Amino acid sequence: MLLVALLGLLACGDRRTAPTEVEAVGAVVLLTAKVDAEVAARIVQVEVVVTAVAMPTMRRTLAVAGDRIVGTVSEIPAGAARLFAVAGYDAAGALVASGSAKLDLAPGQSVPLGLTLVEPSPAHLQPRIAVELAPGMPLDMVWIEPGVFTMGSPLDEPGRNDDEGSQLEVRLTRGFYLSQCEITQHQWVAVTGERPWRRHAGEMAEGPDRPAAYISWEDVQEFIARLNAAAGVRVYRLPTEAEWEYAGRAGTKTPWSFGNAQKELDLHAWWADNVSRTGRMAAQPVGLKAPNPWGLYDMHGNVWEWVGDWLGAYPEGPQTDPQGPTEGTARVFRGGSFKDAASLSRSAQRCWNAPDQRFSHVGVRLVRDLDP
Repeated sequence: MLLVALLGLLACGDRRTAPTEVEAVGAVVLLTAKVDAEVAARIVQVEVVVTAVAMPTMRRTLAVAGDRIVGTVSEIPAGAARLFAVAGYDAAGALVASGSAKLDLAPGQSVPLGLTLVEPSPAHLQPRIAVELAPGMPLDMVWIEPGVFTMGSPLDEPGRNDDEGSQLEVRLTRGFYLSQCEITQHQWVAVTGERPWRRHAGEMAEGPDRPAAYISWEDVQEFIARLNAAAGVRVYRLPTEAEWEYAGRAGTKTPWSFGNAQKELDLHAWWADNVSRTGRMAAQPVGLKAPNPWGLYDMHGNVWEWVGDWLGAYPEGPQTDPQGPTEGTARVFRGGSFKDAASLSRSAQRCWNAPDQRFSHVGVRLVRDLDP
């Protein structure tokens, strides 16, 4: 086994509030990770995400020089169950190895943490790309392999609604790129030149890295049309409802992509409970919580996300590349939001409204198909 030291990692975009008495003195963690030598040779970037209830997320991606990264993870707010998630990526942006562990940290404590990074299953080796939405405006996207999954929720899932079943087997025959985070306000303005949320300042917080919201399904179609016109080919679109749930589940069958335990939700999602503690009920900057197993951020909570489908009951029996009903009165959005209870952020949860309606807690993430 080769020892790769992962030290000295400072918070990226650390949005700290005034320290509480418990957090007055930050902790320091000396982090090391063991990984097989052949695997380590393929790693060119390492991302460390530190999350916990009621603390700012700390995340940084570092370039790897040879087989070592040296430094410290410092100024970590003291408290229980600080989750350290480490991921190593190759030159193509594919996940090579990952590992995680939790620590309880006391004020001023300096403590070592050892991890073992392991290779993911082949289904999790998603390469990433950056596309240009407008000059100088990138969008990070994750490749989603085709596959088969069970859509909907079992009858005994807590919080289940009747419109989430009966469960059905869905086969997706075409892979696609899905944006790693929601479309941000900065990205929306770069493409459209418009800030529709400004008319609703009482309900929304403005910021370049916060999700674009107060955008209707019809507004999104115009956004996509501009992107496709600039690309000269129809490659951008909304995910289907099946594609969204497949990517959100990321190979899991539990209520959330991280498992069954609601107590872990704060590490992975912005929802009504933890957003209320920020002092303002508003969508938070994207990508601050831990990603799902396929590297997608905010698939649970923050803002709901429009998908392409009209609302309708699920069909009976196995389906291949389902597109939803051919007509209807309401369009579906998925994922839950900062305004909602925990159960509404489950992978199977569905919600909907008329396609011309706009809300402070509904945004969007995009698909990019392979060039025809």
